[in-house]
Amino acid sequence: MIICGYFFLPRIMVGMITDYDPYTFEVVFSDKLLMEEYGINENRRPEDYGFSSRELGFESIDGTKLNGWYIPAQKPSGTCLMFIHGRTSNRLKPLKYLALADSLDLDSTYNIFIPDLRNSGKSQEATTYMGYKFAEDVVASMLLMHDEYHQDQFLLYGFSMGAMAILNVIARDDLKSIYQNRIAIEKIIFDSPLVHVKKTLKDQTGNIFMANYFFDEVFDLYSNRINGFGEKMTLSHLLDPEIPTLILQSKNDSTTKADILESELGNLKNCEHLHVHYFDGPGHVKIFQDESTKMEYVHRVSTFVR
Repeated sequence: MIICGYFFLPRIMVGMITDYDPYTFEVVFSDKLLMEEYGINENRRPEDYGFSSRELGFESIDGTKLNGWYIPAQKPSGTCLMFIHGRTSNRLKPLKYLALADSLDLDSTYNIFIPDLRNSGKSQEATTYMGYKFAEDVVASMLLMHDEYHQDQFLLYGFSMGAMAILNVIARDDLKSIYQNRIAIEKIIFDSPLVHVKKTLKDQTGNIFMANYFFDEVFDLYSNRINGFGEKMTLSHLLDPEIPTLILQSKNDSTTKADILESELGNLKNCEHLHVHYFDGPGHVKIFQDESTKMEYVHRVSTFVR
């Protein structure tokens, strides 16, 4: 029995890392606490923020069916602002950032795309692997914008695990070979980013019975499922120092912790295009929602984008 437990428990724990119930629109709209968490009130679609949108269906690199909102710019433009949601989320959560785009008049120069990545919203159920497979959905989203709407420059705006997806997009050779001759990433914004998968998982599984005992084996099993890429899932390994990047981080974030970000920043070199700003008070992906930090947040984004 002990031997069986030793064999199966790590595999069960890998499932805890990689698998979670999809957060559909129905799940969010039926849960008052989730509605509050997502910052949703009466505004539930781009039109509620004064934008005209098109709902698009498309496929990821591996054929997973995806969905998203496309909002064309006021004037013809070859640039696209893409909001990338995180784990246990969907495109409803970054929807409120349309208010930010409106206040900064970004829609006059940027087309906007807000996709549901796999296992989210109206997209197909599938394993995300802590952003590894999300990255393929982001690339597919960019290619859709390029092929159908002639977008060749992108501002990628990622939240939590969405940030790790973007880091994979810019660093994985298998993905760069698909898009790099057609499109370019102009700038990146990370809000409450997942910057080190292994450290974050170890931190968050610390209270699970026997988690630390099995952790290295669990992480190796997880990494083997993504072509041995697990140890590379860090900001310091994946970030392209030539792409202007803004990181917005709460000091009190208990999910993607500031000290893990600090450690990763210490491992970076040649970071003249990297801008980092810390906020006091709000929790995970709450900086824009919190009235005490909202004004400063908007200012930082405005300065970076301009």
